Amino acid sequence: MTETNGGNTGIPIVIGVTGHRDLRKQDTQLLRELVFDKLKKLMAQYPNSEFVMLNSIASGADTLCAEAALELGIKLICPLPLPSQEYRKDFSEPDAATFDTLLKKASEVFLAPNTESLPDRQTRDFHYRQAGIYVAAHSHVLMALWDGTPAKPDGSGTAETVDFMLRGNYENGHGCFKAANDGAVIHILTPRQSTKTEVSIFVHLLENEPGSLSETLRMTDVFNADAGKGGDSIVDAGVLLPEETLSNTDETLKKLHVLYQIADRLSLRFQQKYLRAMKWFSAFGVLLVLFFLLYDELESNLFLLCYGALIIIYVLAVTLVRRGKYHEKYLQYRMLSETLRVQFYLKATGMRDNIGNAFTWTQKQESTWIKQAVSALLLGESSKHTISVDAIKETWIDGQLTYHQNARKRDSRKHRMNECMAKWMLIASMLLFLLVLVLEFLSNSTMTGSIFSGSFPALLLHHPEQELTLRSLMKVLLGGVSATTVFLANYYGKLSFERKSIDHEKMIGLYSSAKEQFESGKVDKKQLFRELAREEIIENGNWFSYCRENPPSFHI
Repeated sequence: MTETNGGNTGIPIVIGVTGHRDLRKQDTQLLRELVFDKLKKLMAQYPNSEFVMLNSIASGADTLCAEAALELGIKLICPLPLPSQEYRKDFSEPDAATFDTLLKKASEVFLAPNTESLPDRQTRDFHYRQAGIYVAAHSHVLMALWDGTPAKPDGSGTAETVDFMLRGNYENGHGCFKAANDGAVIHILTPRQSTKTEVSIFVHLLENEPGSLSETLRMTDVFNADAGKGGDSIVDAGVLLPEETLSNTDETLKKLHVLYQIADRLSLRFQQKYLRAMKWFSAFGVLLVLFFLLYDELESNLFLLCYGALIIIYVLAVTLVRRGKYHEKYLQYRMLSETLRVQFYLKATGMRDNIGNAFTWTQKQESTWIKQAVSALLLGESSKHTISVDAIKETWIDGQLTYHQNARKRDSRKHRMNECMAKWMLIASMLLFLLVLVLEFLSNSTMTGSIFSGSFPALLLHHPEQELTLRSLMKVLLGGVSATTVFLANYYGKLSFERKSIDHEKMIGLYSSAKEQFESGKVDKKQLFRELAREEIIENGNWFSYCRENPPSFHI
């Protein structure tokens, strides 16, 4: 179950912090109140999520934000630019004591890794810059107590961290194209001791795309809420490594595995709901046609009332399904589970790669919350414990190869069955049409009067005491079969078994090639995994885009 605000499962919402050391004393209380109020409002707005603050706890703004977070019960994680004893040299004595206190209260403390290449001559500023990059890269939103001065190309301060967050402007920034809806900064305009002019302190949100932060946090919180509702009864989730192997891994890897299983179960749950809804709506469509035809032929108000009642039920059901977002959640959670699966295997080998950086431009736009979820789940010091590449090859490459082979057979079989059913329904419709056409000629008064007068066919078609003649029955049956044919074609078309079979065939080729290269021993196996991960992410993105553009359509 997902615990709220302070739990240790689910996807955490990460608040990064940057700010000036030299705050003015007269501003401190107001700044503290603004930070506290903003954090409290975010926690209230997204109650199903654990909040984490990413903070290097430097003097001034960092310390102020850390104290506010701890007061609210927010977990404090501290990526330090330098080893703690060395870092401590940059503090005055009173600030050093506060630093020691906060360090003890932090949930995790580690040395921020170098994202950029080591310079020939390392400086303290270089390491401060790396800590800023780490905070920006792993936060959903950056809280910046900043005076607004522009960033410098090689700087290491508050302005540069803001720039990292909004534009990703740093060496090895993982691509030139940062998604327009990625990056948000809660800017608290903060004067410094050196500020000469009068400055009014206020809070505003900096976003590359208005509304993007709220959407990202909403999706994260919705997932955490859905995760907290359970769903273990659907099916067993996939297992990425044998239990005995997994039990000896670090906590981050275990959490990735748990979140993968939760996302997998949720995806299956909403897929079943959406497929069930499609079946019911197809049945509603057929019944609507039948009730209308029966009313038309019999002129019975009973069938008219049934028709109206069914329309009301249909509208209500469509409204509930759309509010439930079954199709959207099925796709989003499937994309999340597949991304976490790939990230799990990369981390299991000891690689620090964030697979979210391999997202295409389209994926960054469509699934920003997933990319940021991965970054949030990778918080912390890299584990030195790794799993053998052979074990990962067996569960990843061999496992996925077997899965796609079986899935191709299954979807190909379903496609053939659906094609056969649609074919016979079409034939039935054509035969019924011909039969009704003949009966229409038989029911013609001229023909029946001269040829069939008093005969059995004429009596069957025109008997005055019959409420439902053979002619009427055949018309109703033709309408029902035709409607069923159309709705079945639409339903099976949405399932896209043929396309799925083709996609499985492509992935079989990919994993077969990966297996062959791995077993040849001629390639760097970790690099092979890295390339395989990238291909999987691209394929998942293509699948997501196709399915999103081909949603179930429910019309009256």
